Amino acid sequence: MRKLFFTLLILLVAAGSAAAHGGISKLPDSVQIMQYKMLLYMDADDTATRNNLAMAYFRTNELTEAAQQLEEILKVDANNFNALDGMGIVLLRQKKGADAVKYLERALALNDKDMMVHVHLSLAHQQLNQPDLAQKSLETAGKLAETPEAAAEIQKEIQLISKS
Repeated sequence: MRKLFFTLLILLVAAGSAAAHGGISKLPDSVQIMQYKMLLYMDADDTATRNNLAMAYFRTNELTEAAQQLEEILKVDANNFNALDGMGIVLLRQKKGADAVKYLERALALNDKDMMVHVHLSLAHQQLNQPDLAQKSLETAGKLAETPEAAAEIQKEIQLISKS
């Protein structure tokens, strides 16, 4: 019990340190997962933290866990843009392009100005062997990229989503 207490104390100090130095997102994904779980233990209804946990799971290729977290958000808020987009990319990584399109189109209906949702939709259409639709979505994403840095983010995102 004493060991558990000290472990939790160290984790809380680390979480506080991360928050003071730019946030949890700058830590390795495995540490992020642990810290987001702790934050959810304190506030299970925090959908932003739950979404961050899902994306950390996604980056570590723990897709079942990522989908579970996103489903929890969508149970509470069926129109949560980040959860819809997140579920789309999880399904993409699972090679379920048709299901991914359904979630991504719902996200797009909520915010058609988000560059990345167009990138994700392009990848889903590519996975479904729909090159014209894939190209159209990618062109839309390119038009929404207002800076060279944003355009470079498109390529990074394609690599991140495509890696298995």
